[in-house]
Amino acid sequence: MAFPFDILHAELIRTALESEKQRSAAKSEFHEVFNGLNLEHIEDGLIQKAFLHTNAETKLETIGFRVGRSLVEKVARDSPKLVTELEIVKFICKEFWVSVFGKQVDNLRTNHQGVYVVQDSRFTTLRTFPEGTQFIKDSAYFLALPCGLIRGALSALNIRAIVTPTVESLPATKFHIQIQQK
Repeated sequence: MAFPFDILHAELIRTALESEKQRSAAKSEFHEVFNGLNLEHIEDGLIQKAFLHTNAETKLETIGFRVGRSLVEKVARDSPKLVTELEIVKFICKEFWVSVFGKQVDNLRTNHQGVYVVQDSRFTTLRTFPEGTQFIKDSAYFLALPCGLIRGALSALNIRAIVTPTVESLPATKFHIQIQQK
């Protein structure tokens, strides 16, 4: 049985990929039509600016960031004040993770120098993938939104971070959280 989040997440990914494909096709068509014309003089590269776009992963991460900022405010509303960086990361791994992904993380490690590794052996958005390594490359789209959720939640709690996923064997996932100095 699919959870409503899984259906929404799959639709977000499909829409982002479709949008990226349409922009790429439009860009190719534009280049075919205007090939050889010198359009550089038009308002400081207006045409180049018109074709600047983000890929599907970036779009999904951005959506996750905005949603993560909003969700953590609701989850943290009744929690005691979080003071230290470690307290905030533990809060993300327990309360926030449960409210978003339905379970706590399996393991949290840190080097006590601003790097945290969050391990989840059966990560929610990858649980429909078969176990093994054959679909690791395809999992990137399914991890972009969760990375954004984590980064957005941390941002709302005044921590700037880079969040990157690592998958060695599906559905196990590690999220590397590197805290950025203010």
